[in-house]
Amino acid sequence: MKLEPYTEELRGCPVKGNAYPVLVLGIGNPLMGDDGAGVELAHRLQERDYGPLVHVEEGGTQGMTLLPLLEDADTLILLDAVRTGALPGTVVTRSREELPRHFSRVMSPHQIGMKEVLGAAQLCGTLPRAITLVGVEALHTDFCRPMSAEVQEALPKALDTAEALIARALAEHQARKNAHA
Repeated sequence: MKLEPYTEELRGCPVKGNAYPVLVLGIGNPLMGDDGAGVELAHRLQERDYGPLVHVEEGGTQGMTLLPLLEDADTLILLDAVRTGALPGTVVTRSREELPRHFSRVMSPHQIGMKEVLGAAQLCGTLPRAITLVGVEALHTDFCRPMSAEVQEALPKALDTAEALIARALAEHQARKNAHA
């Protein structure tokens, strides 16, 4: 029996075998006030149709179980609550290079898992090519408190930011596809 050499084409997708080039992942814990911002953003984005190239997922606090999702993405857009010292409700973005610093400031249990997930993907060589965090500065992350008014008011701006990143990722994907054609 002659074995066929393994190639990316055999995996069925033009980008490292992924089922979708763009993964939008909302992380956080909705039971902890503003920490639920990322999950709420994911829910709102799931109501929109971006076509088959974009997958929006609520990652919650799932930690290492999210690794297969990351491995299947070329571009990862993380949605999360952050603590940067800015005013509550401020929308910030962080690039792939800045994420280790972001996840070193633990403000909820899911961040420990996300840091490990990103580290595991890097060790496996499956870390998405492009990673951007869209964060909303939290006022409080107390258990069983509702999301603050400041964070709720910032969600539309965070959605706009996420959608701009999705559009950019899709344009880059199309440009790479055209360059290989």
